[in-house]
Amino acid sequence: MKQWGFYFDQTRCVNCKACILACKSWNEDKRGDAAVNPELTWLTTGRYEEPAEYENLAGSTGEQNFTDFAKYHMKENWRRVIATEYGDIPPNVDVLNLSISCNHCEEPVCVKACPMHYIYKETDFGIVLTDKNKTCISCQRCRQACPWDSPQYYEDNIKKFDENDSAKPRMTKCDLCIGRIRDGLKPACVASCPMRALDAGPMDELKQRYPDWTDKVENFPDGGILNLDDNTKPNIIFKKKIRRV
Repeated sequence: MKQWGFYFDQTRCVNCKACILACKSWNEDKRGDAAVNPELTWLTTGRYEEPAEYENLAGSTGEQNFTDFAKYHMKENWRRVIATEYGDIPPNVDVLNLSISCNHCEEPVCVKACPMHYIYKETDFGIVLTDKNKTCISCQRCRQACPWDSPQYYEDNIKKFDENDSAKPRMTKCDLCIGRIRDGLKPACVASCPMRALDAGPMDELKQRYPDWTDKVENFPDGGILNLDDNTKPNIIFKKKIRRV
């Protein structure tokens, strides 16, 4: 097995969120409500009642094709960009951006926390995946255990769903775009980054490619789970930005 992971150059990230949009667009069909609400009817916003009513809107009139735009409305945030501001009076201010998703840990605590064996670590690339042949009972133990909020649900208030409700949120997570990797491509977040702040690949190759790497930056939990007496050993390395203030 070649363990894959991420490299993030904190000096390059401008918080444009292209990685977030690319992740949502590429993985939209894997969102948690895809099986129960595949058309994304937007009833809660009152925008329309039937997606078919908007499928053939002409772009020349300035109207939007909401069916086409549905791919950007995946509610889970598999990749997140966190901006932390420092200072209060310019020019003595600075911002540190941090783009993270699942870190496909060597010792994934989410796997250990799941009572249903719904999460596992595959053996080709070391990617932490969900097993669609197993049942997620929405207990959220994986989410509670993860230091990075990687396990996601399309609806946070799970208690409002009945136990046997088919719409009850099941956990979803970043799969490192394993299908793209098998096709010889980079993950969607990496491919979309205009500043080339993200990269992905076998960890030994990333460490050779970026010899100035570090495994610690500000605002990034190091993977130690104190209450579980465990360390997940996340597969992500960084080029660190030194804040000015």
